[in-house]
Amino acid sequence: MPEIQINVAELLKETVGAARSFDLNSTLLDHDGMVLGAATGDLKITKTDRGVWVSGPVKIMVLSECSRCLNPMEYVVPAQIDDEYLPKVDLATGARVRVEDRDAEDADTRSIDDHHELDLTETLQQYRLAGLLLAPLCNEECLGICSQCGVDLNENTHECQDELDPRWGKLRELLR
Repeated sequence: MPEIQINVAELLKETVGAARSFDLNSTLLDHDGMVLGAATGDLKITKTDRGVWVSGPVKIMVLSECSRCLNPMEYVVPAQIDDEYLPKVDLATGARVRVEDRDAEDADTRSIDDHHELDLTETLQQYRLAGLLLAPLCNEECLGICSQCGVDLNENTHECQDELDPRWGKLRELLR
């Protein structure tokens, strides 16, 4: 799986508060290599007393399908990254860094690897998942598909009649 990695070795050598800018423009893939969309943004990476802090606005383009007509579509998930990443090894000594206050899950997903590279792939996938629409629409006036024959009602007109369930007949008579 291609990863979105940033080498932060030089930044880790600097004093607290030192910062770098990073222009994010990457394709986001899932664990099987399928394209999920594209991520763009201007990130600021700042040295902290424990690691680096990544912040900035990101736009994640999502490839999806309309929940009414099932046609392919795209939409943008805006996100504000504001996360701290901690190194697994000390830059000067190469010894493993033990961090008491981070849990096991964050230790793997929000850490700087042994080669001093920060991987934003998992973070961006999580922001993407958090911003997914439950029922995306290609447009507000989308007519969807015919429940009887499956024709896209945005493109075709047709003469399908809704079949009335005979079990509701007695109730229908009450409305007349």
